[in-house]
Amino acid sequence: MIHCQEQRTFEAEEVPQRQCDNLKQNIRSQNRQTMKAVNAALWALATLVGLIASSPDSFVDRSNRNLSSVPKDLPQKVEILDLSCNKIKYLHRGDFENTTLLRFLNVSWNRLEEIHPETFLNTPLLKDLDLSHNILKNLSGQQYLLHTGKLAVLNLAYNNFLTMTLGSGFSRLVNLKRLALGAKNISVGDFKNIAEVKLHILTLCLEEERVYEVGSLKDVQQLSKRMQYMNSLRHLDLSLNSLIYDGVVECTWPPNITNMNLSSNRLTDSVFKCLSKGVETLDLENNQISVVSSYILKLENLLSLNLNGNKLADLPVCDSFPMLQELLLKSNSIHSPSVDRLDNCPNLKTLDVSHNPFTCTCPLMGFRGLGIKSEDKERLTGIELLNWPLNYYCAYPEDLRDATLKNIWISEVSCNSGLLSAVILCPSVAVIIAVVTLCRHLDVLWYIGMIWQWTRAKHRARTRQLRPEDTVGVEFHAFVSYSQHDADWVHNNLLPNLEGPAGGLRICQHQKNFMPGKTIIENIISCVEKSRRSLFVLSAHFVKSEWCHYELYFASHQRLSRSSDGVVLVLLEPLPQYLIPTKYYQLKSMMKRHTYLEWPQDRAKHRLFWANLRAALQADLPNAPVAQPEE
Repeated sequence: MIHCQEQRTFEAEEVPQRQCDNLKQNIRSQNRQTMKAVNAALWALATLVGLIASSPDSFVDRSNRNLSSVPKDLPQKVEILDLSCNKIKYLHRGDFENTTLLRFLNVSWNRLEEIHPETFLNTPLLKDLDLSHNILKNLSGQQYLLHTGKLAVLNLAYNNFLTMTLGSGFSRLVNLKRLALGAKNISVGDFKNIAEVKLHILTLCLEEERVYEVGSLKDVQQLSKRMQYMNSLRHLDLSLNSLIYDGVVECTWPPNITNMNLSSNRLTDSVFKCLSKGVETLDLENNQISVVSSYILKLENLLSLNLNGNKLADLPVCDSFPMLQELLLKSNSIHSPSVDRLDNCPNLKTLDVSHNPFTCTCPLMGFRGLGIKSEDKERLTGIELLNWPLNYYCAYPEDLRDATLKNIWISEVSCNSGLLSAVILCPSVAVIIAVVTLCRHLDVLWYIGMIWQWTRAKHRARTRQLRPEDTVGVEFHAFVSYSQHDADWVHNNLLPNLEGPAGGLRICQHQKNFMPGKTIIENIISCVEKSRRSLFVLSAHFVKSEWCHYELYFASHQRLSRSSDGVVLVLLEPLPQYLIPTKYYQLKSMMKRHTYLEWPQDRAKHRLFWANLRAALQADLPNAPVAQPEE
C-alpha cells in the first residue's frame, strides 16, 4: 500500500506541456520512484500504439479552457484527449459517441460529480482514464466501468469517496494493471470485486484522517506475489504506511530489487524473513523491530541497513550481512552496546548509535573506546562513529546523566575483575601476613587473652554483688595451695604482689595461718572455709603432692556449697593433661572448664599478669579482721 500525500497521483509528464500552470505547481510527489515507473509505462504505451505521430487529429488538448461540458466538435480520429483543469460537472451518454478511437482520456481537475453509465459505450479502445481530483462520491456506483473492459490504467484518486467499497463494475476490468484510489475509510471486503484482477500497481492516496480496518487488503492480488513479475523493478518505496508481516505467509519479490524503503510502518522482527535477497540498501526506520536474529534470511549484497527509531536493545549480529558497510541505529533502546558483535562485520565502515539511553557503567567502556578511536581521522581503517561525541550521552546513573560518553571516566580496576581481585587480595594477604608475623613476634595473642580475662574479672566484680551469707566467716581473699618445691616462687613473687601496699589482699597460707594443735586436714578445711577463693599454683610438683590433692578436693566442695566460682588456677609451667594422674580428675575437669592464668617467662608481661590475678581475687570483705602490725 502506497500512501500519497500530494495533490496529484500521476505527474505532468504523462501529458507533457498540456497541463495548466497551477497544476504544475502542485504535483510534487514524495513517492517519485513509483511515479517515474508509471510515467515510463505510459510513455511506452503511447509510443507502442503510435499515438503521437499518427495524425494531427489524434491528439486534442482542451485543458484549462473554462469548459462546463465535453465539446461537441471533437474530431472522430482523436486518440488522446485532455480535458483537465476545466469546470465540467457531468459526463453524458453521448459525449464520446463520435470518438470511437479514443485510447487516453484525462478529465482530472474538474468539478465532475456524476458519470452516466453509458458514457463510454462507444469507446471500446479506451485504455487510460484519469478522473482524479474531482468530486465523485460513490465508488460502488461507477457503472460506466461496465463498458471499459480494456482499461489498463484507472485513476480515481482525490475525489469525495467516503468509503473504499468498490462496485461490481470493477470486476469487469480484467486488463487493469494500474489502479489509483482514495477514500476516508477502508474496511474488510472493500476490494473483493478486484480479487481476480491481477494488478501490477495499486496506489491508495489516503487523507490524513483516515480509518483503516486491519485485513482490508487481503483480497487484492499484489506489493510481493504480484510484484514478482516486475522484473525491471529496482527501487521499492513502501514507507509511511501501516504494513505488518506475521512471518507465516511466504514472500516473493522481483529478483532485481536493490533498494527497499519500508520505513514508518508497523513491521517487527519477522520482516527479515520477507525481504528481497538481492537488496543493497534497506531502510527500516521507525518500525517496531526489537532484535535482529541470526537465523534470518541471508542478504549477501546488503551494504546499508537503516534501523533508526526502532526498539533494539543491542547491536545486531552481522552473520547475515557479510558485505554490510553502513549500519544506522539512532534512537533505539540500546543501553550497553556489545562491541564484540562488530567482529562479524568485517566491511563495516559507518555506524550511528547516537541518541540512545546509554548506561554508563563498566560494560559500556568497550563502546566508549570505539568512539574515541573513531576520532582519529588519520586512520585509514576502522569504523566511523557518526555524531560522536555530542549525541552520545549517559541516561544512567543519575550522577552521570546527560554527560557525554567521551567525558566520563570509570576506573579500569573497577571494570576488570582479575585486576580488581589482584588489587584487593595482594595488599590484604600482605597485611594479614604482616599482622600474623607481628603478633607472633610480640606475643599479641597472649596480651589479648590476658586483657580479656582482666576485663571479665573487673566486670564480674562490678556486677556481681556478694550475698551476706557468702561472706559469713570469710577473712581472706584467697587460700594459696602450692607444692613445697614452688615455695620460693610463692614467697618471692606471688605474695609480695598480692599482699601489702602492692595488692591490698589478705592471703591465707599454711605456713602462716595453720593453727597449732589441729590436724593438717582440719587446718585445710578451716582455711578453705575462711577464704573467699582458693588459688592453686599448678606445676609438675603440685600433681605429685598428696596434700595438694586434699586442698583441691576441699576447695571444689566449698565451690559447690557456696554456689560460686571459688577456684583460681595459676599455671606456673606447662602441664600437659597426660601428666596429670587419674585421681586428679577434678583438676582435669577444672582446667577444661576454667580459664587459667599462665605465668609468663618474659618479665615485660609480669605486670599485666599480676593485674589480672589481683582483679580475679579482689572483693570487699566486711568481716575481715584488722591487720595487726608484726612485732
